[in-house]
Amino acid sequence: MAARLDIYGVLTMSGEKRKKELKDGIVQLVKYNIVGVINTLVDFLVYQLLTYLGMKYAIAQCISYSCGILNSYFFNSRWTFKRDSGRRKKEFIYFVAVNLLSMGLSVLLLKVCYDILHIDSNLISKAIVTPIVMLVNFFGSKLFVFKK
Repeated sequence: MAARLDIYGVLTMSGEKRKKELKDGIVQLVKYNIVGVINTLVDFLVYQLLTYLGMKYAIAQCISYSCGILNSYFFNSRWTFKRDSGRRKKEFIYFVAVNLLSMGLSVLLLKVCYDILHIDSNLISKAIVTPIVMLVNFFGSKLFVFKK
């Protein structure tokens, strides 16, 4: 039976195909979250190390975020979304663009934490900024980078 849009605009399918799509979507979401946790750990660890060594927070953020970006693209493109090599160049450009926007937002929000809110802790500032930037990045990746 053919797929169709229901009243809410959700793609509906019948039978086994619907179950498979649902299962595949859940597996993909779990993989995306696992990769996200690893990316966040990479980002946090590199950021903490660089600021501990005396690097300015904006530069440390750019470097640590870039490490997370590379990790994210590698694992999400190959493991989570299982992309073929044909789209990788264009996809990577979109991925970098979305992540540069997210990185800029993260630096701006860190500046707000330090300079306006006067939060002295690198860890607390990073913990405030990260969930906001993660949401922006998720929707950017889902809507622009890894769309089917």
